[in-house]
This record gives sequence, C-alpha cells and structure tokens, in this order.
Amino acid sequence: MLADKAEKKPAHRTRRLVATGRIAATLGVLLAVYSVTFAMMRLAPGGPFEQIEGLPAEVRSNLEARFGLDRSLPEQYLTTLWGYVQGDLGPSLSYAPGRPVSDVLSETLPVSLELGLYALLLALALGVTSGALAGFRPGSRLDRTSAWVSLGVISASVIVIGALVRAFLIFRGGPFDLGGFDSWRSKVLPAVTLGLSYAAIFQRLVRSNVAAQTEGGSFEAVTARGVPARTARWRHLLPQALIPMLDYLGPAVTGILTGSFVVETIFEVPGVSSCFVLGAQARDYTLVSGAILVYTALLLLLTFVFELLHDILDPRLSGRAS
Repeated sequence: MLADKAEKKPAHRTRRLVATGRIAATLGVLLAVYSVTFAMMRLAPGGPFEQIEGLPAEVRSNLEARFGLDRSLPEQYLTTLWGYVQGDLGPSLSYAPGRPVSDVLSETLPVSLELGLYALLLALALGVTSGALAGFRPGSRLDRTSAWVSLGVISASVIVIGALVRAFLIFRGGPFDLGGFDSWRSKVLPAVTLGLSYAAIFQRLVRSNVAAQTEGGSFEAVTARGVPARTARWRHLLPQALIPMLDYLGPAVTGILTGSFVVETIFEVPGVSSCFVLGAQARDYTLVSGAILVYTALLLLLTFVFELLHDILDPRLSGRAS
C-alpha cells in the first residue's frame, strides 16, 4: 500500500508539471502571435484613418488621439496587451469606429465555426467510410479507385475545387445561392467544397491504418474467437485504426477553420474572413489582432482536446493495456 502511494505521488506530480507546461506554452504562443501581429500591422504603410478620402488633418488627429494611436508604439503595445489580459479586445477602427471588436466577432465567428463543423462532419463521414471500405480489401478495385479519387482531390486543393463548384453549380443555375449563410441553399456548396478536401485526406489515413490492422493479423485473431467478420471489421478493427487518426484531427481542424477563409471568400460567406480582409485593407489594428488571437486560442484549445482524447482512448497511454 505504501508503495502504491509512493507511485501515485510522482504520477500526480508529473501530470501537474505537464499541465503547467501546457498552460505556459499556450500563453507563450498567444503572446508571440500578438507580438508578431502587432509588429506587422504597425509596420505596414498607412494608418487606419489615412485612407479616408477628404478627411481633414485635424479630424484625423482627433480620431488617432481618441483610439490611442498618437501614443508611442511601446505604450500602444502594453496598453493593448493589458486589455487582452482583462478580456477587452478593444474598439474596431473600421466597423462603425468605436464598436467593440468582441461584438463584431460574435456575429462573424459563429458563421465560420458552423461552416467548419459541417465540413468536418462531412469529411469524417466520407473519409472514414470510404477509407474503411478500401482498407478492409487492400488491392481491390474499390481500393485503387478511391486512392486515385482522393489523390486527385488533394492535388486540386480547396481553391480549385471551390472555383469549379462555383462556376458549374451556381452560374449554370440550380437551387443553390451565392452569398450569405442563412439557409441550406447558401450553406451546402461551401460546406461540401471544404469537406471534400479533408475527406480525401481522412480517406487515405483511415485506409492506411485499417489495412495495417487487416494485414497485421488482427482481423484473423478476432474472427478466430468466433466473432462474425462484419462485426470484427466495424467494431474491432475500425475503432483501433481510428485512434492514430486523433493525432491528425487537431491540425486537420486547424486547417479546416483556416481553410474556411478561402471558401468564405469564394462563396461570399460573411464569416471571420471578412474581418481579416476588410480589417487588413482598412488597417484596423484592433480588429485584425483580436480576430487572430481568438482564432489562435480556439485552435490551441481544439488541439488540446484531441490530444486528451488520444490519451484516453489509447490503452497504451491510459494504462488499460496492462
């Protein structure tokens, strides 16, 4: 009993150190992202109010003083950073100047997240199903066909796929709408375009893992215990083959959310991409910095969640293998 307690203390201490290290790394990444964004936006030529035609110099000076742009760069850096620590993203300089950035993001971020969710569900449904069917029968016609299709989709990229979908399915008529994101007519094409790109990647990952399980003798070992072949494939082989995929889901979700910027631009979806594009054009320092920080924090959180799921589901890491 004393030995068990002695073993648990180092384990708890190790987990505490790991958690502390992750928090410190997360804060370090957020600080680095903020610093780089601040430097790039401030060093870019032109200011947020210099591009307004016919704006008197006196009015511009008053606007700069109102938003603290007349202060030194170190003072602006520390003031903005302190606001972020308190949860204040500051006022937007282009979206109805003075409107809180948090209000702007509360309208656009849910659109991007909804698009990303639809695309992720579609990618998982198509990628896992087609990858599993191909992996169960390595070298079959289905396996070869799906390999060529997935390779073609990956090579085309989301930009090409989006342009082709827009050209053939919108401009030639049909039930779909271009622009907005308030009905299924405007949601289907962006979600399908983004989802197909990652479905092809998931297909290849799942196919490789399932084929490795099938050819490695796991299938024969399960069926030898009297388990039907169908049950062995879908309830034993596939779940084990999906565990390594969790390592890629974090970066994949990151790619889906950032890739949605391209899709949003192609299909004129009013998501966060509009904040980046219009904010960068108008030199809206606070809007661009706030959007990037919120996105970075969200992606770090998702990556942590998938790492935690991997630790829980993998018996070798959760201690269930013993």
